Amino acid sequence: MRAIISAANRDGLTELGRELQDHDVAIFSTSGTLKALQADGIPAESVSELTNFPEILEGRVKTLHPAILGGILARRDFPQHEEDLQVHNISPIDIVVVNLYPFAETVARTETTLEEAQEQIDIGGVTLVRAAAKNFQDVIVLVRPEDYVPVMQEWREQGEVSLETRRRLAAIAFQHTASYDTTIAEYLRMASGDLFPEQLTLPLERVQSLRYGENPHQLASFYRWSGIANPLKLPSVGRAEVLHGKELSYNNLLDLDAALGAVQSFTAPTVAIIKHTNPCGLACDDTLVNAYKKAYAGDPISAFGGIIGCNRPVDEATAHEISQIFAEAIIAPDFTPAALEILYQKKNIRLLATHCPIEPKVVSTQALHHGRPEVRSISGGLLLQTPDAVGEGDIEYSVMTEREPTFDEVTDLMFAWKVVRHVKSNAIVLAHKLAVMGVGAGQMNRVTSVHLAVGKAGDRARGSVLASDAFFPFADGIEAAAKVGVTAIIQPGGSVRDEEAIRMANRYAIAMIFTGRRHFRH
Repeated sequence: MRAIISAANRDGLTELGRELQDHDVAIFSTSGTLKALQADGIPAESVSELTNFPEILEGRVKTLHPAILGGILARRDFPQHEEDLQVHNISPIDIVVVNLYPFAETVARTETTLEEAQEQIDIGGVTLVRAAAKNFQDVIVLVRPEDYVPVMQEWREQGEVSLETRRRLAAIAFQHTASYDTTIAEYLRMASGDLFPEQLTLPLERVQSLRYGENPHQLASFYRWSGIANPLKLPSVGRAEVLHGKELSYNNLLDLDAALGAVQSFTAPTVAIIKHTNPCGLACDDTLVNAYKKAYAGDPISAFGGIIGCNRPVDEATAHEISQIFAEAIIAPDFTPAALEILYQKKNIRLLATHCPIEPKVVSTQALHHGRPEVRSISGGLLLQTPDAVGEGDIEYSVMTEREPTFDEVTDLMFAWKVVRHVKSNAIVLAHKLAVMGVGAGQMNRVTSVHLAVGKAGDRARGSVLASDAFFPFADGIEAAAKVGVTAIIQPGGSVRDEEAIRMANRYAIAMIFTGRRHFRH
């Protein structure tokens, strides 16, 4: 038996080589791998011994030769193939072990030039992998070091590698080359700003298999973006480190993402408490612990069993406050040792650290250049869009009413406007002193959302401001807010009945501003 090994990733290579040696497999390798094997005392020969042709073009061409591809692609049960091998003095190749050039790791470095990236596009390795995977009945193909041990163990214990295993390895190989090509295409496309090409594959890698999906009868897994690494160092749930707690569930992950997105909108210390992807509490303050107390006060009943997001490292005081209630999970840049000591006492709470700042950025612009769209599934397809991002720049608005908002009202209006884009439409947020007082989410008409937000706020609605993610189609929502003491409103405007809404606001001396920008979240 013969094997070709060409491994950019040398993990497990020595052990694999010794296993193949024990099975009397003759090993042929490309230059770098050959030196590594021989240095470890494993007999191996150059692929040039098979081709009778040297490596050329500085190693660009070494395995693209009929003596190698013929040996891999020949079907052992096809007499004509056997005859062709004999006529051309080609030996069958039974095992192909290939790790491709580290293209993704290379282009992840911001200083990498286009020329350097091109040199890391593997051609020969991909060809070997695809050829071996096509002929999996006769050829074992290995592209991941983690597969070496179980495959060799099966060979030792069963005396062969089963057809089922060979087929599984072929599927892994084709997916591997598909993901590799996707990363290359993504890198080359980024420079042109082509966000939505005619054909698109998405580079994903599985993080974990989940116990179930939204409900126990649904199967689910958690994938994250793979391929090009994150040169912008943007925080994400997919890259966060789980420091403590039970296994994350499908719903936990959705809520963690909502919590991260909510607190990422603010520069001041901010805490968001999320239930079913909506913020039931969110507040800013000079310290994280005070922000948490204000967020919790926004809706103490709904906060039970919530997901907490913090845009500052969780300190001892904040951890002590959080430990007083049941929370499912916390995501933050980090946790101080004293905070961890407190939170570790709650064995089930999940603690996630992004290990990078959680702060506002012009995420939409960065995402355009980074090639990472938002993805939603529908029956029969996917919807892709750039993120709905609010950067640190001033929010442009126009005062539409007779009364202009005061400085304090403008401060709360800007706060509420950032919060409302994280609430499911139709979305209404009441806020006061940089804290959410009440939320109305996911209703079929806007006035009902106003009533829900007012009901949550109770007496705290008086003196608050209101943010609406889209225009008021009728003036009834504004009147409902006015009757409980709301003093200022921020909304996009754009309704055919805007004048009615303005007259209603003037009637109650409410200051109302239009932004001209909608923030639906379906």
